[in-house]
Amino acid sequence: MIEVYGEYLFLENLLMNFIILHITGYFSKYQGSNIKIVLGAIVGALYSFVIFFPNLHFLLTFSMKLVVSMLIIVISFTPETFKKFFKYMCLFYLISFIFGGTTFAIFYFTNFNSIVSNGIFYTDSISIRILMYSAAIGYILILISMNYIKSKISKEKILKKIVIEFDRKKKCINALIDTGNSLSDPISKFPVVIVEYSAIEELLPEEIRNFIRDDNLNELEKLIDILSRSRWVSRFRIIPYTSLGKQNGILIGFKPDYVEMEDEGKKISIDKTIIGISTNKLSRNGDYKALINPDILV
Repeated sequence: MIEVYGEYLFLENLLMNFIILHITGYFSKYQGSNIKIVLGAIVGALYSFVIFFPNLHFLLTFSMKLVVSMLIIVISFTPETFKKFFKYMCLFYLISFIFGGTTFAIFYFTNFNSIVSNGIFYTDSISIRILMYSAAIGYILILISMNYIKSKISKEKILKKIVIEFDRKKKCINALIDTGNSLSDPISKFPVVIVEYSAIEELLPEEIRNFIRDDNLNELEKLIDILSRSRWVSRFRIIPYTSLGKQNGILIGFKPDYVEMEDEGKKISIDKTIIGISTNKLSRNGDYKALINPDILV
């Protein structure tokens, strides 16, 4: 017979829910407060007590479980649009399934006592170590899965048209979804779209154009001085990067007014991204002049 202690049940579920929600936030590029994630985890932990109250067993139906999970997503991430809400929900369930499957697999190869009631799993042999192992293995499996999906994107689907607007000026640019581009802004953590300077030259403030034309990209102090005196100082970034044959490189980046991508006749607005300015030619034959970080599409 298994004895279930309320305080252990709450703490174990709180930890598991927090890990799942935290990983969900990480892969969805969530920039909000961790306090909201903790609140969502608390709601999930409290829900596990429903089994002890027969009058509340109606909350254990499939539809009510779905409603509770939706409530957890709203509390944890407060999505602004249905599209973002749907993305959070999909990632939440995907990570939950991988995390849960990993935990069961670890239990399968170890000795443990458990009960399953109304779709809720209880065990008296769970430990923080098992939870950490499950989280680590689950995280690795998610990374492998996402990298596999990215590698299977066909050539026909990785060439897109994007529209960049800055200071009320727009440019339409051919772009390549590049699985090798994992560059992100160190401040906002937003993924970076790398664009050839020639393609967006007319969008840039004059002081930035002059700096790039004079080939002063290695003069970091001068760049910082120019940016500090520009009225666009809050919109520009200095982005460090490393590439083959180039150590400790920097890109000038800026936060656009908006970026829009055309996909199968539909226009997709990309809110959280930084434009990185490259002085190098990105395509030998000129098929594209920008490299899109695939994380933008997640």
